[in-house]
Amino acid sequence: MFRERRVLADLSTGQRDPDDWEIGRLRTVDYFLDTRVLTYEPTLSLLAVGTASGLICVVGGPGVECSVQTPKGSPVKILQLAASTNKLLSVDDHDQLHIWNLKDLTEPPKSTRFDHAINAIMLSPSHTHVFLALQSGEIRTYDLLCLKKSPYVIPNLWNMFQTKIASSVVDPMHVLPGCNIPVDLVAHPRDLNLIFVAFGGGVVLYDLSSRNILRAYELVIPAGAPGGGGYHQSEVLTHRRPSVTSVAIHPAGHFFAVGYADGCVAFWAAEDEDQPLMVRTSTDLDVNVINGEELENFLQNGGPLEENGTNLSEHQPIYRVAWCGFANSSDPRGGATSLVVLGGDRSNDPCRLTVHTMPALDSPEPPAPSGSKSGLHPSIRKSMRLSVISLETTYYLSSGPVYDFIPFPKSNPHFSGCWDPVSLLFLTAAPSGSRTVEARQFLPPKMISLLPGTDPQNSSEHNDVMHNLSATLEGMALGGKEPLPMHIPSKLYSGLGGVSYAQLLTFQRSMHDVLVGQQPVPGDADLPITGGSAWIDDKRLSELRLSRSHPRRILITCHHDLTVRFHDVSPQLLISSSTSPLQKNFPFTLHDLTIDLSCLPLSSAPEVATVQVAPESLECVVLLKSGDLLVYRLNTTQVDPPITIEGNKEFVLLGNASLPSGTRYHPFLMLPRGNVSLTCCALSDIGFVGVGYIDGSVTVIDLRGPSLLRPQRQKRQSKLLVRNQDADPVVSLTWTVSAVSMDAQLAVRLIAIHESGNTQVFKIIRDPDSSLYAIAQDVIRVEGLPDVIQGGSFVIDSQKGTTWRADRSRFAASLQTRDSNPAHCFWVTASAKGARCMLDISGERVSKVEWHSKKNKVGHVQVIEKNNSHVLVAFNDKPEAMVYSLPYLEHLHTFSLANICENVVSVDETGDFIALRRHESGVLEQIVFGTLFITRRVYDNPIVDLIRFHREIPPYPQPVSVGPPSLLGSWFRYGNPIMTGEQLDALLAGPDRPIPPPDPVQTSEDTTTDDGPGVMKTIENARNGVYSRLNDALAERGEMLGNIEQQIGSLQQGSKDMVAQAKRLAAEQSARRWFGF
Repeated sequence: MFRERRVLADLSTGQRDPDDWEIGRLRTVDYFLDTRVLTYEPTLSLLAVGTASGLICVVGGPGVECSVQTPKGSPVKILQLAASTNKLLSVDDHDQLHIWNLKDLTEPPKSTRFDHAINAIMLSPSHTHVFLALQSGEIRTYDLLCLKKSPYVIPNLWNMFQTKIASSVVDPMHVLPGCNIPVDLVAHPRDLNLIFVAFGGGVVLYDLSSRNILRAYELVIPAGAPGGGGYHQSEVLTHRRPSVTSVAIHPAGHFFAVGYADGCVAFWAAEDEDQPLMVRTSTDLDVNVINGEELENFLQNGGPLEENGTNLSEHQPIYRVAWCGFANSSDPRGGATSLVVLGGDRSNDPCRLTVHTMPALDSPEPPAPSGSKSGLHPSIRKSMRLSVISLETTYYLSSGPVYDFIPFPKSNPHFSGCWDPVSLLFLTAAPSGSRTVEARQFLPPKMISLLPGTDPQNSSEHNDVMHNLSATLEGMALGGKEPLPMHIPSKLYSGLGGVSYAQLLTFQRSMHDVLVGQQPVPGDADLPITGGSAWIDDKRLSELRLSRSHPRRILITCHHDLTVRFHDVSPQLLISSSTSPLQKNFPFTLHDLTIDLSCLPLSSAPEVATVQVAPESLECVVLLKSGDLLVYRLNTTQVDPPITIEGNKEFVLLGNASLPSGTRYHPFLMLPRGNVSLTCCALSDIGFVGVGYIDGSVTVIDLRGPSLLRPQRQKRQSKLLVRNQDADPVVSLTWTVSAVSMDAQLAVRLIAIHESGNTQVFKIIRDPDSSLYAIAQDVIRVEGLPDVIQGGSFVIDSQKGTTWRADRSRFAASLQTRDSNPAHCFWVTASAKGARCMLDISGERVSKVEWHSKKNKVGHVQVIEKNNSHVLVAFNDKPEAMVYSLPYLEHLHTFSLANICENVVSVDETGDFIALRRHESGVLEQIVFGTLFITRRVYDNPIVDLIRFHREIPPYPQPVSVGPPSLLGSWFRYGNPIMTGEQLDALLAGPDRPIPPPDPVQTSEDTTTDDGPGVMKTIENARNGVYSRLNDALAERGEMLGNIEQQIGSLQQGSKDMVAQAKRLAAEQSARRWFGF
């Protein structure tokens, strides 16, 4: 009766016309594997990433992403964001300065070349110039408003310093190679008129307005002092001048830290260039002071000291230092601070960043100066020295050597971007040759004060503390709370965090809402990157709203850091407009669903083979390549851990595993590999997990117990007894609730396909007395296709074409119905060579076909549904999509995917797919989202406005006294008016500064005209921009000068009147005395 036409109805009538198909690319997700430099601007709240390929990406809030390419693809060397002019600055490896306008990144950059290589640049949100330190030692200035070089040039200051001291000091060490090359450039945190220029030989404090060197700080390690190398170097008996590598200024501006190539850090008072406050390494203090005992041992041994017969490893150079301040004190000088140090460790130390917590500056009011003696008062110097003694040391461990780091301040852009940071972002080396971006929560210093007994007035107790501190410093570590990892943008997944595997899943709306849950935007562990705004073109809004009815989708990615992550890629995330911008990124990472395999007691480093998620129960199965199987359950409510089952030796319950707070996927059980390796698994929605082994055996895990179900009379063979030629491993498992031709009862069945094509159909039965489940004794055997593709087995309704899964509705139907004539099904299987369709699984063969393209290997197949019509689509590695009808497997179409992707790895039932592009190291470079039906699908790149939510730039910090707040005196320019940003711009640009170009003004019509990120057409409005503000400021200045002139004239006239009146009164008094009154 099954030969009737109505039984074998054509299920593909609606997809036979090729015009119904339109292949297209929806979106791409790129991963940066060659990141070289990072920068963050808190006023704009934007993160910029520069790569070795010359690509620069600016990342902001939800959906805010814009990319530009350096001319000729030159690698990016230096990267900065200018908040004062809304510019993006880059210096490439060819030492060209490129400047983009953040208002429209599609405009070509303004490129400028200088005579020499650019070693460092310095910006400030308070003015519109950039300082560039050149290899020649000169410092040039560039006007970001007028986009031209400014005439203000600073000559080589170290050469000037050498010339100045040459007349009094004859020392060839002053002209060591590289001593006059600038390596760093830092603005004074409280005076725009002052800058610190770090050369290889030392640091120069320079006054911009007077064009004068105020101080020059040169570190000299005297002969006999250990220095950075300690008493394990042959140069101990010589004077040494280590090269400068980096400089960081204390937020109060009165002292600063300098890193050196020998691994030491020197602390200098800005008012004292003769001697540093302290010189230390990661393990020792005062390494610039001779240690008599150690020096005597050195001399007695006749050379460098050795320990246990081997030389101690030397300290690494200090690569970078940053001094972070916090709003933790009412004292204008600030409270406790943190010094972040990159480098300085020994070669056998772990890869890390070091953070030293420093006490607050608490100097007393200095006595009145006596005589002509000037300089730093001893009491102030002592207080400064105490404030650079580390009270606490925190180590931020990394996965590899750290190249660079940047602090993430909350909102304040001053203090070199180091004020009140909430996290640290650092760039580390990865084993694959790429670089990994890691983020850690930055812990603010505790409410600490000076060390016990470190009263500046008590020098003897201070010396005791200094003696004991050196011995205990190595054991100092942060107690209690540890720095937590922070979530980085998904584009930065690389190295150990790189993606190795990806899969696309489709969910119904109700189950998707349960899986996603309530996601905070942004979350507590997210980096504070919220700048800009993004929305889909308003012209596509009507089509965009159609996506409300589309299925929800989840992207699963597996990473080299042993994590499995879930991302929401539903089209509903893109519904937005110019008045209602995007609220979430696409993809949107669901961090609370992350599965961390490193938390489990695994015997070896896990590598994921496959991940499955049940679409209704939302249980998750992770099969490892080692053969271990892990089952996870979604913790929607607080549940008790599973009870340990006595006598169980085959699986391990994981209810007591330690997990990070907030994790929603909890491990339930693990089925270890044992003597026989697992080859495949299948997860159902009704509490059963099927497991196939290399010896051909099958096991079912009943999650209700849990317990293991095995077919009766099945003999498990030892791995040692299974020969490769005899083994017939299970390669595919499929759960369904259906009848078969040999058994008309609707029941839960597991279809196990072996490598040879032999197929077993197991039936799950329930004992009515005990309510326990078991596998029926009668196993149906079917001759199937050999070498079936993983996921290439489908059981579909013979009338409707829908897939019959083992879900809750069909399971309930199997328990209620006893119909002897149930509905019929087709069993469709696909291998690398072709496909076959069987009636009722074990019935007659309906059709068989070999793939249309025999030269290319088919790697994935899927039953696709469109408008209640179903077809089988096979994807090969050409790449092509070959479409076959159901159930007769007629070849209908072949579509090329060459312009879309390279290879398809995952397809859902609606025809959406993902393809991967891998780096040579195995890490993913790109994920392509494509579809077989792109008509009326809106996945356009959003329109992006990078400066839509530009925060107000706070005023530049004012100078503070080194003494207590009540001190009214002045030290280091305190009390004098400081230079403003406008005055500094006028100084640098000179009197002939041209009129800056007009500021483009965006109109509401411009936001919907072009596609692509950051595409905005603008019109000129010459008097509404910066030029208008400059004119207004000039007019206001003239008016103020006029008022001042009038006031001076009025005072002058009043003074004359007062003098005349005094003369008149004096004459009257004389007349009175003359006449005797």
